[in-house]
Amino acid sequence: MPRLDNVRVGAWRDLQAVVREVERRIDDELRAHWDISIAWFDVLTTLQRLGGSARPHDLSEELRLPASSISRRLDRLEEEGWVARHRHVIPDRRAVEVELTRSGRRLWREMNTSYRRAVQDTFAARLDDDDVAALRRVISMFDDRSTPTSRGGGEATGA
Repeated sequence: MPRLDNVRVGAWRDLQAVVREVERRIDDELRAHWDISIAWFDVLTTLQRLGGSARPHDLSEELRLPASSISRRLDRLEEEGWVARHRHVIPDRRAVEVELTRSGRRLWREMNTSYRRAVQDTFAARLDDDDVAALRRVISMFDDRSTPTSRGGGEATGA
């Protein structure tokens, strides 16, 4: 295992700074067009990707955020009418499911165009296919959800 040296610490700090800057720029674009943060959009996107509804715990896992953060975001999205919480009583426990409302689905579709444009301008336009493959390989090394065999030097796959 390589030692932690100044080059690696510097690379870590540079990565943090670049990710923060790219996210800030995308967030600025969404706020300018929609007055909605990327944090809210991320929840809407995750719900959309999960078929339009999910348990808060599933959202927390998908977004890799603490349940309390998800809960606060859901509170605000529910206040706006973009998501609805449904409580189901099942034997021995209460289950909550969050669902995109009709207006939430419409908002997501409309915002997604702005989001994709911002990602293209801020991030994707700077990368060629080899860069994307290399980046995905590096990310997979840190992805706890990856299987040990997918962390190797094999080809990157993607959806």
